[in-house]
Amino acid sequence: MLWECKLSTFVKKLIMKSILIPVDFSEGSLNSCKYAIEMTASEQTIFHLFHIYNDQVMIPDSSFPAGMDTDAFFNSDVILALKKQAEENMKKLVKAVEDLLKKSGKTNIKLSSLLAGGDPQWEITETCEDLKPDIVLMGTSGIGRKGFLKGSMAEKIMNKAQIPVLAVPEDYLKFHFNNLLYPTNFNHLDIYTLQRVFDLFEHLPFTIHVCHFLLDGENSQANILMEELEKAFEKERLSEKIKFSLVESGNKEESLETFVHFNKIDMIAFLSEKKHLIKDLFRHELHKKDFFRLELPMLALHT
Repeated sequence: MLWECKLSTFVKKLIMKSILIPVDFSEGSLNSCKYAIEMTASEQTIFHLFHIYNDQVMIPDSSFPAGMDTDAFFNSDVILALKKQAEENMKKLVKAVEDLLKKSGKTNIKLSSLLAGGDPQWEITETCEDLKPDIVLMGTSGIGRKGFLKGSMAEKIMNKAQIPVLAVPEDYLKFHFNNLLYPTNFNHLDIYTLQRVFDLFEHLPFTIHVCHFLLDGENSQANILMEELEKAFEKERLSEKIKFSLVESGNKEESLETFVHFNKIDMIAFLSEKKHLIKDLFRHELHKKDFFRLELPMLALHT
């Protein structure tokens, strides 16, 4: 049997009580906070608003006398100014999020603000290890679409972090969770991943669409494997909390877009690990970039 482990033996319940939200003070940052508010349950939860400012200022050699080594010159005045600006922007963002919380009526959410200078990828990863949040929620682009919260940064954090990472497009304004897509190539950890999704969003009314795309000429045991996966979630299937689909396809991108449109998908979830980085989901490879093109929230789960 493909699914050897029972859920009760290897799935630890995952509840969102602490959410790390990297921000760059763009409109997308406030949008991410709105999204976090909507998906939070009634339990006591803390939002850690986290901003990383640049603490390394490169000064051209031409600005200094000959012979000075200025490859990485640190200008303390500029750094202090950047930090001060970040502190002011953080105060404004905290106030804006507090206003959102008042409007939502959710009194169970508390706010924490954090500032750090350095490299965003390193700082976010280190902060995850220090704070141990239940999930990271970040945007996929920043101010002028050139900020540190861009698609490539979200992808890097998805690969590096050991906790769930939810990337929300800056312009995504739909704050509902009706249909979630989980593309599968029948990884032995599918049950684990799907159960974690149910745990994260158990307080929300949604349906998971588990889908495998059969490309032209593919000869596989997909029907048997899908049936085995269905048995693991028989109760959820009967209550229509989860649906299973095998889709014959000649083009991975077109099939994916059609499935998303037809089923009104609001989010895509997948397992991200070193030996299963999306590219193995399909014989001809489907990468994260294919998901980013859909401009939908993406949830990366880890082992």
